Amino acid sequence: MTKVGIPISIAADKKTVLVAACAMLAGLLAGCGGSRETGGTPADNKEKAPEPVTLTLTPYFLNMTDEEYDEVMIKPLKAKYPHITLNINKEDITKLVTAGQTPDIVYGANSRFSVLQDLDLPYDLREFAKTYKVDLNKFASPNIDWIKELGPKGELYALPFALNHMALFYNKDLFDKRGVPYPKDGLFWDEYVDIVKKMTYSEGGVQFRGSLPPNPETFARMKSQPLVDASANKALVNTPQFKPLLELVQQFYQIPGMVVNFQKPPGLDSFFKDQQTAMFMNWIPDSLGLLQKNGALFPFDLVGAPTFRDNPGITIDPGAQLMIVTKTSKHKEEAFKVIEFLTSPDVQTILNKKSRLTALADESIRKDFLSELPLAKGKNIQGALKVKPAKMAPPNPYHVAVAGKVNALADVIVAGTKDINTMLRETQESADKAIAEEAARRQK
Repeated sequence: MTKVGIPISIAADKKTVLVAACAMLAGLLAGCGGSRETGGTPADNKEKAPEPVTLTLTPYFLNMTDEEYDEVMIKPLKAKYPHITLNINKEDITKLVTAGQTPDIVYGANSRFSVLQDLDLPYDLREFAKTYKVDLNKFASPNIDWIKELGPKGELYALPFALNHMALFYNKDLFDKRGVPYPKDGLFWDEYVDIVKKMTYSEGGVQFRGSLPPNPETFARMKSQPLVDASANKALVNTPQFKPLLELVQQFYQIPGMVVNFQKPPGLDSFFKDQQTAMFMNWIPDSLGLLQKNGALFPFDLVGAPTFRDNPGITIDPGAQLMIVTKTSKHKEEAFKVIEFLTSPDVQTILNKKSRLTALADESIRKDFLSELPLAKGKNIQGALKVKPAKMAPPNPYHVAVAGKVNALADVIVAGTKDINTMLRETQESADKAIAEEAARRQK
């Protein structure tokens, strides 16, 4: 406020001076918004509290327990932004979009991002990231690199939230009963197959298995091999690179006792619940969650996932978990503030200690992975993390369709009616047809 002087003559009438001074003071107060006519009070000059906002988050091809959502997202968010309420809707995203109930935020897996693109959901976050000064270099590679590749013109369609990490879990009791040494960090696939053979046997009318056979897509991801040639829109199945991967899958199914009466081996319950499978290769957080759900009925531990001799120490890509803001959200900025906050060191520290591997590159956070999860106490978590994730293959809208064809080869192997070359040729043809049909659908 500019200081105003009032020149007063010594001979001036005191009453006149007093009236003039009061009039000028009233004018100054009015200029500052403090007159009675405007109703101004000191309280009115304070910044108004933000209007309450309710946002909906839907997981797609990913999930967490209700407790995880509460501890990792809802409680920290309410403390940071009291005016924002975050609701979790676990309904199928396609059904929600069809019903006109598209959420504000989608928590999704990188392997199914193309589905979210098909639904035209991801909103370009570049301007928000610039406004809120988000440093993308704080995120771990290769996760953030893959997300950047999603935008051909520099668009930023997501922020990383968490990482998965593949490891090999094993049942100590089954190994002890069989007298076979526990698996160790640094396993190669040929060594792993040998252990599986030793741990696959029948006893007391019960068929025990060393492990469940990995699917072909898993091996392709470990090699960073794309399943689609993006330049030609053709599948990459009947190739010299993919053939040895399918042959390795076949080795598992050919172990005596793995397939009984032409039936595929049972699912994950055979490891987590029935204790009839000795080893299980899976994501660390998901496996610990399943063990906890089933009461951790047996002593277990984990080691790094097996790797290829020509690519040692490298396992499947991290299965990046990401957050997008949807184009239809009426509260895009608030939704961005939510996902930006969920990537902050404070929240990522909670996430990393209790639930999922942080998406941040900060080793001071990563070293405490699952340190506050009772089930992980004394387990070889850090040893399993020494196996590094492969680079993710570039995103492709036809990957999901081809992956379905490739993984269906397990049923053909179990049937035992076709050789490898026939399977590769027929799957190539089927996958190319699926790509062509999908491309035609997209052009309509």
